[in-house]
Amino acid sequence: MKRTIFLSVIILSLFTGCGNVDNTGTQTKVPTEEYSNVSTEVYKDVSKEVYSDVYNMEIEHEGIKIPDLSKIDEPLNSGEEIESIKDSQQYNEVLLKTFESKIPEEINLNVKYDKYQVPTEYLLIMSEGANIREKPSVSAKVIRTAHYFEKINLIAEVQGEFLDKHGTDKWYKISFKSEDKVQEGYILSKLAQVRNFQFDKMVESVKKAKSEIDANTSAYITNYKNSLGTAPLYKGSTKDKFGIQRYQSAPAYYEPNLGSEFRYFSDGTIISVIEETEGFYKVRALSFEGEYYVPKKYVSFRESIETLTKVIVVDRKNQNEGVFELIEGKWNLISYTYATTGENARYKLPTDLGYFMAIEKVSRFLYLSDTTKQVAGYAPYGIRFNGGAYIHGVPVDYIIKNGKRVDPGMQEYSYTIGTVPKSHKCIRNYTSHAKFLYDWIEIGKSIVIVIE
Repeated sequence: MKRTIFLSVIILSLFTGCGNVDNTGTQTKVPTEEYSNVSTEVYKDVSKEVYSDVYNMEIEHEGIKIPDLSKIDEPLNSGEEIESIKDSQQYNEVLLKTFESKIPEEINLNVKYDKYQVPTEYLLIMSEGANIREKPSVSAKVIRTAHYFEKINLIAEVQGEFLDKHGTDKWYKISFKSEDKVQEGYILSKLAQVRNFQFDKMVESVKKAKSEIDANTSAYITNYKNSLGTAPLYKGSTKDKFGIQRYQSAPAYYEPNLGSEFRYFSDGTIISVIEETEGFYKVRALSFEGEYYVPKKYVSFRESIETLTKVIVVDRKNQNEGVFELIEGKWNLISYTYATTGENARYKLPTDLGYFMAIEKVSRFLYLSDTTKQVAGYAPYGIRFNGGAYIHGVPVDYIIKNGKRVDPGMQEYSYTIGTVPKSHKCIRNYTSHAKFLYDWIEIGKSIVIVIE
């Protein structure tokens, strides 16, 4: 039986967030009526808007770290060489492995967001102009060319023609739609990355969270923008031995005294309170092994979770996410889609792994330019879960007209979503999906889990 612990609530008036602008690549403007609760007027006074002081704007490809696969291509053969190959060899597929991400039987598939058709097993194309062929051989006819960062339905891994240049005979069998017909083809394995939805791992993380929260008094770490005090340096460093940042974190001590060894627990981290001691709460975190002592001022019970019913699980490895809801005692998968997480680069931070409180939601937050530190744009439909990290829609860069910032309208789509980590720490969604989550989430009943 849970015991009640009272703590005075400190209400914060400002939010922080990360925001990234896509200046190249396809973006689709969304009619204003689809997002009718957000104004697109000129902002004359932004003093009451939500500012970012940590994670700011980026240019679409500036500083992006992508494996250097764009130069990988199949060897070119002359017409005579191709005819010679055709005459001497016929490369037929030898099945090595099939791909199928199955939803665990204990989960109901109950999709409530279906704007995009998303395959559960897919290839991410990592080369511009990657050829899709009729057979797993460079002598086979090219039936289509895939573009960089395209996602294609994956069927199987097969053995085909061995290419000396790449040292492999591994090909992927894929399917795609052309003129309302489904076609199959083959692509060299070196030109793409296998991606999938790890539904088993997602579900296990949901069940783990539910079990822990049901059995204990739930709370979370709070130190947004260091508002409750900057944590001490860890052996002279702003990172602990686990790589957790000091900023917006609390010290979690191994013993109930300020002189003992400690690590950092970042803002938003879900904890179970085991007992209360003088000056500390003894806690256990879902994200880490062991029990720790956290100074009381860093532990929040404001809208803490008693009954967990809604969970967003983000897969940092595959750059996608699943959304789960407990309905009539059974977990339902209500959405699965692509997502983009934080990059480990200048001005940016990787999205932390772990279990986090859905702390608050905002219709939009502003972000600053990395270089000028001036307001550059906004990100819509934010759910804050870890320091200044939000789940949000595609960022929008303001247009400057006559010295005033003008909102050009929301952007629904960015082709980089679900490809490689590139945000400042946030989790980027298509704007329509971010709005779906914004409308659906319930603070005090919801968490965000980041897995790998």
